Parts: sequence; C-alpha cells; structure tokens
Amino acid sequence: MNYLITGGTGFIGSYIAKRLLDEKHTVVAFDFQPSETSAQEVLTPDELSRVKIVQGDVSDLDQLLRVCEEYKVERLIHMAAILAAETTGMVPNATKINCVGTTNVFEVARRLNIPRVVWASSTAVFGTAKDYSYEFLPNDAPHHPLSVYGACKQFCEFIANFYFRAYGLDSIGIRFPVVYGQGRLRGGGLFANEVINKPALGQKGEVTFSPNPLNWLYPDDAARCVVMASQAPHTETRVFTLSGELRTLNQIADIVRSLIPGADITVHTEFSKLEGSDMTHKFDASQVEKELGFRPEWSIEAGVKATINKLRSKAGLSPVG
Repeated sequence: MNYLITGGTGFIGSYIAKRLLDEKHTVVAFDFQPSETSAQEVLTPDELSRVKIVQGDVSDLDQLLRVCEEYKVERLIHMAAILAAETTGMVPNATKINCVGTTNVFEVARRLNIPRVVWASSTAVFGTAKDYSYEFLPNDAPHHPLSVYGACKQFCEFIANFYFRAYGLDSIGIRFPVVYGQGRLRGGGLFANEVINKPALGQKGEVTFSPNPLNWLYPDDAARCVVMASQAPHTETRVFTLSGELRTLNQIADIVRSLIPGADITVHTEFSKLEGSDMTHKFDASQVEKELGFRPEWSIEAGVKATINKLRSKAGLSPVG
C-alpha cells in the first residue's frame, strides 16, 4: 500500500515510517525540513534509503495534491505541525501550518478519494484538573485548551468532523500524550531528553516542570496505534485519546538512576510557568481499546531502558541493565 506521511522525517513520523517499512508498504515522507531529522536517528541507513523523501509545505494545497497524485497515495498520515513549545513566538505561522495545513490534508483526501486519513491531535485540547468534575478524562471530555497549540488541535478536530459530515471523509485523529524516546529533536516534549536521553550519554540533565504526574508513551506504541488506525474498519469515534503511564519527572529520573548509577539529573520542583504546563494528564483510554483494539505494550521502565540502550549503542557505549 502507498502511504504518505506529512512530517514523515520528524519524531513520531519516523517511527511510523519504520513500522510501515517492516510491513512492506511504500512510504513517502513529505516534510518541510527533511535534513538533520529524527529519521536519521530512528531509521537504519537501509530503511532510510527505502523512504521517498519529498520536501514540501502542507500549507501549499496544490503541491500536496500533486505529490499525492504522483505517488498514487492510498493512505494519508498527517503528523506535520508547529509544536506546542514553538507556537507562542510564531502564532501566525503556527495557525497556518496547524490549521490550514490540516484542512489541506483533508481536502486532498476528499479530492483524491483517499479512503482513510490518520492525523495527530493532542491531549493539549484538554484543560486543567479543576476544569472537570472527574479525575480521569473520558474520550469525549469537553475541551479547555490552555495554549495556541491546543486551540489549533481543537479547531482541527472540528474540521475533521465537518469533512466527515459534509463529504463522508473517513479520518481518525489520535490525541498523543507525552511521547518520549530516541529521536526527539524539538517540541515541548524535549524536557524528556533532559531526564532520559542526556543522562544516557553521560551528560547532565536539568529540567523545570510541573511536579504533577505526566502521561508517558513510548514511540513504538504511538506508531503502532497510528498504523492500526490507518488499516482499521470504520470507527464510530472520530478522535481517540491515548494514555501511557503516569509518572512525575522525579520518578522518571529515579528509573534512570537505577539503570545509570550516578546519573547527573536535576529536577526543579517549583511550578513551571510554561504555557499549558498545568494541564491534566489523566485520561481514560478505554475507547481506543474498544474500537481499535489498541493498548500500550511498553511499560515506562522498559521504554526508558530501551531508549537509553538505543542511544548508548549509537554512541558506541555499553548497554545498561
């Protein structure tokens, strides 16, 4: 099957490409900056050589349409975005890429009769714990975004529903929590590198963030869910919330220290003033299990260890654990 992944050389996009290659699909990575990418960290040289990389901009509808026609795309996976940490200082470009770009993806799928689009929403559409009367947010919890990024994703969920109602376009959105691992080069999730990736290579890690538990998901699980969604029968639900495991940054640091005694990690526990840092991370993910059959396979302990050993192997260091 011919797949096109927007943001296909980015962090999660690279893991999706790897899984699709393992399943013998043809993969086109459509990316605005396809150099010095996560793909070079995640994919082997052989895998990278089998990905068709196309430089492009999702806000350019005509270009995206031409590329999908040229490669006879049968499934569209949309991961391109200006991420949360980058939106505040570049709001016009963020809304152009995140809102107009996503709308363009749906429009291309409509025009070319592509039977399934899977796209990245985010748990950033939700608010703080005090915005809700329940502890774990159900899939259909109301949205109270705290950031421009979260508001953009809320708009995209509306547009996805509009294209379904108006045109019958079958799309599945995936709300990702914190996705950590080898290959993370940008975005709000970079704080995970400070407590896992840097110590893995003997570097000092230092982070200031909320002391509240965060929701952690290993990228192999994130990619597996996306591929499952791309191949699933019709679902009643248009957007699914994923949930990994709840851990504080101090708890993650302790896992790393148990694997790397003496790891130099400083976690400042004062409350962060970062936009959206006080959002809730407690989600009920039973809907995605019910309709897609997806459950995370990686425990946080196994995922942290695997991340450390992948990074150490690439750097020529001995494995841990």
